[in-house]
Amino acid sequence: MAQGRGADERLAVPLAFDAAAQISARPLEDFHVDPTQLANGLSELQRAIGSEVICCALADDFEYASAGGELALEPMLAPGTRVAASLEACRRLRATGGDALALVAGLTGPATLAARFGSDVPTAGAVFSALAKEFCAAGADLILIFEPTPPADPQAWEDALKTTGNIARFHRALALLVDRAGPLPQAASIALDSPAEGEVGVTLTAGIVPADASIETLQAWGAAVGAA
Repeated sequence: MAQGRGADERLAVPLAFDAAAQISARPLEDFHVDPTQLANGLSELQRAIGSEVICCALADDFEYASAGGELALEPMLAPGTRVAASLEACRRLRATGGDALALVAGLTGPATLAARFGSDVPTAGAVFSALAKEFCAAGADLILIFEPTPPADPQAWEDALKTTGNIARFHRALALLVDRAGPLPQAASIALDSPAEGEVGVTLTAGIVPADASIETLQAWGAAVGAA
């Protein structure tokens, strides 16, 4: 899809991350910062639900939690942070899964980052694009941009998204917006509890899957949405 091929393909992407902690039987706060548990738990979840997709990161304020309130890439990448753990899990999953898996990184968009950190959109956009580059280099195939906040600076917002789209294409990845129209394509979504055949292209669950979601529910959603 990222390379303009597979025009008739469907990719069902359950936004399941915390649900993998069920399999590892670890508290979420420990699971989030342990790359070994992340890689193992996410891989086991992927096999259990029969998906071809693994979400290595799913926003959920993980940039703010990792940065300690400072909007900069360096503190986010420090050992022991959620961002660092997700990046390392992404690298390991790419190394072990090869091209058989589609790896997804869900990141907080620049407008929402700016609002969360009390910063301006150009600064947030630069950090956002740099983080997207880190995940692309780690092996992510799909960058999902969660952007619930309207941009205070629309031009700077568009510039950051276009830059990120170019970074993704350079790495043969795809960047999509979630729940907001903009200069990048927008992903479709279908509710977890109302699965139906998805559109051609990428279809997400409508919202992040809760940690206590059942394997059977995820299996049913993927089977219905990904049906050809």
